[in-house]
Amino acid sequence: MDFISEDVQNRFYQYGPGSLIMQKADINCPEKVAIGSKVHILENSWFTVIHPGQGEPPAITIGDGCYCSRNLVIAAANSVVLEENVVVGPDVYIADTDHQYRQIGIPIRDQWITSTSQCVRIGAASEIGAHCVIVGNVSIGQGCRITPNSVVTRDLPDFCIAAGNPARIVNHYDPEAGVWQLPGG
Repeated sequence: MDFISEDVQNRFYQYGPGSLIMQKADINCPEKVAIGSKVHILENSWFTVIHPGQGEPPAITIGDGCYCSRNLVIAAANSVVLEENVVVGPDVYIADTDHQYRQIGIPIRDQWITSTSQCVRIGAASEIGAHCVIVGNVSIGQGCRITPNSVVTRDLPDFCIAAGNPARIVNHYDPEAGVWQLPGG
């Protein structure tokens, strides 16, 4: 396995010890990307900062101990944060904005984006299943599990399991009772 060189690592806003990014990953604007310690990012991942000249860095933050499977795409116009020990399955798309679609006859790619002020935050020790999409101004609590193929477009509380398109809570942990409960239970 070939990992990015020390010269490339030095271009990041932060690059923690023990972290490994596969050489086949594409990191646009590494100076706006903070990588914690002991992070693994596998091949064919793509991180892009949409407005590299705006805002304070970092625009993308990957916390200590995160594991990101192959083909992860992160697009940040403002801020995308994976807190510590998040596990991301293969083929996941995470973006804090989306393309506008208001003017018929103009290609969507030419209509720019919907927002430059939204944020995505994925809480510590959460797991994002394969083929998930997380888009918009979204906060996912700590210790959450998003099942494969889910689409998250709204906030989720701590310690829940969410599934579907759009993702809905299918189970959550009640810390007072110390038990997992179905929604409404």
